[in-house]
Amino acid sequence: MRWWLVCTCVVACTPQPTAEYPGPTYAPPSMAPAMYSATEAGTVVDRKTDFAFDGGRIEIEMRLDGNRVVEVARSRYAVPIVMQWSVGELVNLEPIGPVSGAIYLPAADKPNGVGGAVVLTSYALRIPDAAFNRKLRTHARFGDPQARPEPYPYRLPYQAGKTFTVLQGFHGQFSHRGSNEYAVDFDCPVATSVLAARPGVVVAANAAAQGSGTTSEFLDYARTNFVLILHDDGTLGEYMHLAPSGVRVSIGQRVERGDELALSGNTGYSSTPHLHFQVMTAGSDGLSALSFPFELAVAPNQVEAPVQGRAYPSWE
Repeated sequence: MRWWLVCTCVVACTPQPTAEYPGPTYAPPSMAPAMYSATEAGTVVDRKTDFAFDGGRIEIEMRLDGNRVVEVARSRYAVPIVMQWSVGELVNLEPIGPVSGAIYLPAADKPNGVGGAVVLTSYALRIPDAAFNRKLRTHARFGDPQARPEPYPYRLPYQAGKTFTVLQGFHGQFSHRGSNEYAVDFDCPVATSVLAARPGVVVAANAAAQGSGTTSEFLDYARTNFVLILHDDGTLGEYMHLAPSGVRVSIGQRVERGDELALSGNTGYSSTPHLHFQVMTAGSDGLSALSFPFELAVAPNQVEAPVQGRAYPSWE
C-alpha cells in the first residue's frame, strides 16, 4: 500500500489567486476535515490515482491558483479511508503547510462515486512561471478509525459439512501481530467456497493477484486477493488470500450471512493455502489496521473465540 508519485508541471501564466483555500489539516473522523470545493478551484495541473481496487481508488490532485499550489485528495470508495502521506524533493515549491501527515477521506456516496476532496497541504511557487515538482509517498487503509464492533456470533465462513482447522489464531506467531492481531487462518484448500460470516455490503475486492510468498514484497495489499464487507456497525470483515479470479460477488452488493463470497486460495503473504478472516478497521495513522477479537457460532447455542489448532465443523 505504498506508492511514490512524481509531478512535474510548467506554469504557462500566473493569474492572481481567485479564492482562499482552507488550511492544511489532519482531521480524524471526529472532526470535520478541511473540504475543498472544486467550484472554487484553480487549474488542475496534475492528477494521480492510487490504492486502486475493485470498488474505487484514491485520487490526488495538484491545483494551481496564481502563485499557490494546493494538494488535495479524495476517495472513490463507499467506505472511509485513512491515508498517511509525505512529500519530499520539492522543486520550486515552498511549503505553506505540513509536508507529512495522516488524513481521513470521507466515503463516496456509492462505489466508484466521488467523495469530498480534502486538503493535504499547499505550496507557494518560488519562481513564478517556472516548472515545479515534488515526490509524494502514500499509504492507505480501509475503514473508519472510530468504528467499534458490536457483539455478534460470526458463522464459520465455509459450507456446512466441511471441517477445517485453525492454522493460526489470535496473536499467532507467524503473522498475527499488530494489524492482524485478532485474525484467524483456516486450513482451507484452494477453491473452497468462502461464505459471509456476517451480513454487510461489499465495498472493495481484488481478484487480480497471482502467486504467494513470505518475502516483504508479498506484504503489499495488491499482491493478495480479498473481499471487504462493510458491517452495519462500521467494522469490516476481511477475507484474504483468495484464488485468482475467485471473487463471486459484485461491488455494492448486499450479502447475507452464509452467502458465497469467493473461492479460497494462496495469494499474497502466505506459506500455504488457507483462508484469512478478521474483523477490522483503519488505524488513525493510515499505516496500521485495528484488529478486533470476535466469537464464532461453533454449534447451535454455542459461541466461542477461535482456538488455534482446533478443528471446526461447519453446521449452518
